[in-house]
Amino acid sequence: MPFSKRAVEPQLLCRYQVPNEEGLVFEDLVSVSNVALSRSLRQLSDLARHACSIFQELEDELVTSSQRVRGVQARVAHLQQTCTELDPKQEAVLTWEEVCNWF
Repeated sequence: MPFSKRAVEPQLLCRYQVPNEEGLVFEDLVSVSNVALSRSLRQLSDLARHACSIFQELEDELVTSSQRVRGVQARVAHLQQTCTELDPKQEAVLTWEEVCNWF
């Protein structure tokens, strides 16, 4: 089971800390909606930051994989070139018994 790198959980948008001296949490409904809107925008910003980080890691992994594949392709091309240059009439080919005895 892989370890988690990030934990994204929704936060409570309209929960208040301590009421003001009059016992009112907010002056009116507009204040409540403004607080809820600003907190939801903050959460969306955090979520976008996490998504950017995830896509950056994916890009790094893809670049690394691409470089490894290019290296393998270069080695295969070199082997193909070497095999086409070999003359089967001049090179000694081992039989199955010789291969088994060689190890």
